[in-house]
Amino acid sequence: MKTDPFWWESAKPEPTDMALPESVSDVLIIGGGYTGLSAALTLTKRGQTVTVLDAEMPGYGASGRNGGMIGNLLKPGLSGLIEAYGVERGCAIYKEALASVKFIAARIEEEGIDCDLALNGRFYPAVLEKHYRAMSDDFAVRQKYLDIPEEMVGPEDYAEDVDSPGYKGGLRQHHTGGLHPAKYVKGLTQAALRSGARIIAPLRAEGIIKRPTGFAVQTARGDLNARALLIATNGYGGGLYPFLQKRIFPVGSTMIATEELSENLVASLFPTKRMITDTRKMLSYYRPSPDGRRVLLGARPSIFPATPEVQARSLKKTLDSIFPALRQAAVSHVWTGNVAYNFAAMPTIGEHEGVYYAMGYCGSGVAISGYFGHKAALKILGDPEGETAFDGLPLEDRFYYNGRPWFLPVAMMGYRIRDYFGF
Repeated sequence: MKTDPFWWESAKPEPTDMALPESVSDVLIIGGGYTGLSAALTLTKRGQTVTVLDAEMPGYGASGRNGGMIGNLLKPGLSGLIEAYGVERGCAIYKEALASVKFIAARIEEEGIDCDLALNGRFYPAVLEKHYRAMSDDFAVRQKYLDIPEEMVGPEDYAEDVDSPGYKGGLRQHHTGGLHPAKYVKGLTQAALRSGARIIAPLRAEGIIKRPTGFAVQTARGDLNARALLIATNGYGGGLYPFLQKRIFPVGSTMIATEELSENLVASLFPTKRMITDTRKMLSYYRPSPDGRRVLLGARPSIFPATPEVQARSLKKTLDSIFPALRQAAVSHVWTGNVAYNFAAMPTIGEHEGVYYAMGYCGSGVAISGYFGHKAALKILGDPEGETAFDGLPLEDRFYYNGRPWFLPVAMMGYRIRDYFGF
């Protein structure tokens, strides 16, 4: 059983160990994932000199490890957004999430990125009746205010989405879908390099110094100077920038991939090859591999740190409960990565004391991360098109958090109990 991501079998991250620039860059980007690379691409196409810095390799973090699921659902739902911000602002925020799906498809086509993009939809199965009712209520609000190609389906009508009994129905989307995440980030890397970006990886940013004319970022190989700075580290920022360290916290997620299976078996489990995410508090997300020969599943299998073998056994048990036909299938890969949350459970984009940032995608960043990278680039350029409905949303800290999310095991234990007892 391998502990590198299955995705790396066909698109392994590679170093881009370029020399440090002698001159001052227009923009320095810390983080070589979807956000940072998308921002670099937009900036270089506008004639900016751009340096991207990554502690590992482009796509080594969540961008090369995630489930490759493209979606637009935000954690509060449209109902929650309207309650918090009113109808106009709430709908505007949700429309940005919808726009991110179109943006990612357009960028992939424009750059000719071969990443197995398939916008054939997603299905969100309801585990409990109350989940179905809550989904139906928010669906009704979206139907009232927005034109979204989706529908609610009952327990007898979701067989085309997934061959797994016991769900109470769910939400079927027709405009979202999936891709190969490591191929996508590799394609973005190549596109940014072609456009003129300098990508230096692996090289860790060790400190940030603000100067009258911009910023200096300290590294083991010397300082990098730039007129503008964008931090795009998501769940891998550590203690680099205290303002974000107090507001963004990493959350681990683990995935497994089965051994190669017959295409007929995988096709019978996912007739339309849609991406699946259930409604548990400790949710599971699963999908067929792009070649239709494996099943991949992700979740948070353990409350406390555990070995890859223990996590794989836990996730395989979950997979077997969903698909009894896979009980004899072996696990070929298990791997872990970080997503990033904030206390509002909303993606965040903004600027603090001259430092731009975009991150906190709450496990749903495949589309909106690249979109936010593009928007952050436009903000740096002073382009009004960089404005978003997310601008100015509060990015709050908590007195009890300073970079170590000690409270996560407590929260996860509570979620486990709620899932077990169905409340």
